[in-house]
Order: sequence, then C-alpha cells, then structure tokens
Amino acid sequence: MGRRHAVIGYGRLAAALVPALRAAGEDVVVGRRSPGDGELGVADAMRAADWVWLTVPDDHIAAIAAALPWRAGQLALHCSGATPLAALAPAPAAAGFHPLKLLAGDAGLAGAHVGIEADAAQQPVLQALAHALGLVPLALPAPMSGEARAAYHAAANLAASGVLAVLAEAQSLWVAAGLAPSDALPALTPLTRGALDTALARGLAGAVSGPVARGDAGVLARHLDALAAAGLDTDLLLALGRRQLALAEAAGRLDAAQLTALHALLGSR
Repeated sequence: MGRRHAVIGYGRLAAALVPALRAAGEDVVVGRRSPGDGELGVADAMRAADWVWLTVPDDHIAAIAAALPWRAGQLALHCSGATPLAALAPAPAAAGFHPLKLLAGDAGLAGAHVGIEADAAQQPVLQALAHALGLVPLALPAPMSGEARAAYHAAANLAASGVLAVLAEAQSLWVAAGLAPSDALPALTPLTRGALDTALARGLAGAVSGPVARGDAGVLARHLDALAAAGLDTDLLLALGRRQLALAEAAGRLDAAQLTALHALLGSR
C-alpha cells in the first residue's frame, strides 16, 4: 500500500495491532525509548513513518504527541475510545482508530467493530484498512466532542467490564445460597451468553426475561430479601430492575396492575 507505520508504545493493544498490520501487508516499525531487536528508537521510527500510532495510556497521549518530531504529511492515530483527537493537535493530521474488543490473553483484533474518527479525506482509507484487518468499520462523528467521546467509551466499558460487576453480584448470591464458588461462573455465564444471543436476534426489549418481565413482584421481593439476608446492598438489583422494567414496558409485556406493583417495589415512581 506504500505506507509505513510507526507504533509508539508497546502494550496489549500494540501487541495485537502490529502483527495484524503486518499480516495485512503493511510495513510496520516499532518505536521505543529502549529499542530491542528489530525495533527503533522513537525519533528514528517517527522519521521512517507516514502513519504514527500512539498506543500509549490515555493520560500520556497529549504529552507524547507534543514531544514528537512531526513532519509534514504524517498522520497521527490513537486507539483510545475516551481521548478526543485534540490530544493529537501537534501532528499535521489526526485520526482515531478504536477497536471495540477486549484484548485479553492472545486475542487478536479480527471480527470486532472499530470506531473511526477521521475527516472526509482519511475516512475511506481507514475504512479500507479496517476491512484489511478483518474489522468492521464504524464511522464516529467527526469532530467528536469530549463529552461524546466519554459517552461512547462509557457505553463500551459498561458492555464489557460492567457485565463482570453483575456477575460478581450473582456469584455472591450463589455463595449465599450455599453453593460452591467454583461452580458459579460455569453455571451462570451460559445464561449471560444466552441473553446476549437472544438480544442480538430479538432486540433488547424482546430478550428481557425473569420476574420483572413476567410481572412477578412476589419473586422479585424475595430476591431483595435474599440480598438483605446475605448482607448485600440492594442498590444494584434495584437499578437493574428499573431498567429491565423499562424494557418490559417497551415490549408491551405487562398489564397496568403488574406495572404498578413493580414500580412500587423498585421505587421507580
């Protein structure tokens, strides 16, 4: 493709990005303050590159961008979901390329959506790169405000680690029921996967299930009592219940009496 990439910072994201770029036929150098075999110093990597990827922690993006020796024609990219492109202002041009994927273990990038923030000139070439990497391009608003970036990133985080917080609460209740902690995740996560698969097929409102979706206030009240008996706060279950109730209402699943009882129990009216 005639481009040379410099990747500055080599953490988990770069460890997935660099081999993916190379597998797609891109020419890539890695720049580090203390280069190893096959790597360059940061300044040498910068001089060799057309596109410069800053795969460093969010809090360091702006400072590193300000310190780099940019030259005309270079494109700076970061892979952050939360940081506005203004952090790359010292560069001649800037774009965001944020893979919506958890990079645990040896997980690669392929199959994920990637949020691309770029101007009209850069958007097509970045979308083409996304396809070459096996990603699904998702055009973000350009320019994207800091508030919009924060909302987008919060959505991604809630869909990822937010689920873990729910499972941690479920595991605590599982143990309170006298069951082995080691059995909790193997037994419960298939329910999580089933709910996600159903949501993809039917939408969120069409997938909601359980006592809230059935209008079973009595069962829900016993759930709240179980939390209290286990010494756990009810705040998470109540907050989730209110949001499930909104989905059940949207699906037209409940009659007026059920809605009144559930709203009273959940404190949502």
